[in-house]
Amino acid sequence: MRKSMSGSFLAFFVSTVVLILLLDGCSDRSPLEDKNTAPRITSASLVEAAADIPFCYTAEVSDPDGPAPVVQFLDYPQWLTAEHDSLTGTPPVGAVDTSFTVVASDGDLADTLAVTIQVNPTLVVYGDTRTGHTAHQQVVDQIRAVKPATVFHVGDLVNNGLDQSDWDTFNIITADMRAESEFFPALGNHEYQSPLYFNIFELPGNEQWYSVTRSYIHFIILNTCVDISPGSDQYQWLASELASIADTVRFVAAVFHHPPYSTGVHAEDELGLREKIVPLFEQHGVDIVFTGHDHDYERSFCGGIYYIVTGGGGAPLRAQARSHPCSQLFLQEYHFCRLSIVGDSLRVRVCDQASVPLDDFSLSRSVSP
Repeated sequence: MRKSMSGSFLAFFVSTVVLILLLDGCSDRSPLEDKNTAPRITSASLVEAAADIPFCYTAEVSDPDGPAPVVQFLDYPQWLTAEHDSLTGTPPVGAVDTSFTVVASDGDLADTLAVTIQVNPTLVVYGDTRTGHTAHQQVVDQIRAVKPATVFHVGDLVNNGLDQSDWDTFNIITADMRAESEFFPALGNHEYQSPLYFNIFELPGNEQWYSVTRSYIHFIILNTCVDISPGSDQYQWLASELASIADTVRFVAAVFHHPPYSTGVHAEDELGLREKIVPLFEQHGVDIVFTGHDHDYERSFCGGIYYIVTGGGGAPLRAQARSHPCSQLFLQEYHFCRLSIVGDSLRVRVCDQASVPLDDFSLSRSVSP
């Protein structure tokens, strides 16, 4: 009797186990799916910023099995504020590369990501400083206040490039700025190709035309006071330079003295640059051109290129002499141009000698102006 009952119980147990296995085999779930998986942070680990440009970082997190993860930010700089899944703020002047940590947790498991903020340096372009030493000093003081890594000058640094005393005054005004920032000038007509100019500055190439890349911008500095017509040495160099821009460059800028587009008092396109070099600019996708010669600020847009006259560094200001369909803004003001780049956007802000904003516009390689 006892043997019969034991056999019946064993048969019942085996049948029950088989039924459970069969039912489990019919289920769509697998044992792995009952296990919690950690959140995964998918946002970038390297981002860019620039001084005085609003910055925002939003943490992107995936977690298919929930619950919704909680995001925390650790060790971020004081100029940033954390709120929910975002960090926002504006880097101050002088900000340097920094970092922070993102933590995403579902209460059980977590993911962390170290993020580096690359702070792209400020660049400045100005020119036509010449005889207005008080105004020039005021402009230089404001340039120094934005702590540029590099300063470009569009020419006519002094009134008479052959006069040592003019250079002595220029050096007194700019000495501190040039000690703090790289300085790359273009030759203007008032330099007169003076040996004094070449003695003062140590520049790349032949020191008359040359190029440098700073903050993903390729700057091409030209000398429009010597031959630049097709076939000349300078033209051939320019054509070669434009045809070999590195893939890492995001924007191309030209810097020289005489403007192809201007409504100032000098004769319109007095050197015929619209025929000589503008076709090269348009062919090779130059984004912006900085010039001087006319003592004012003017923004023009023609053929897909911005043309900026930044001749308000100290030379006597002059009024507008005519109109032109390409001209967008003309100001009779002392000023400098401040360049900031973040990603695919180049922002140009123009300020006067008291740092009052005069103009503000942006370029994007993917969006037409």
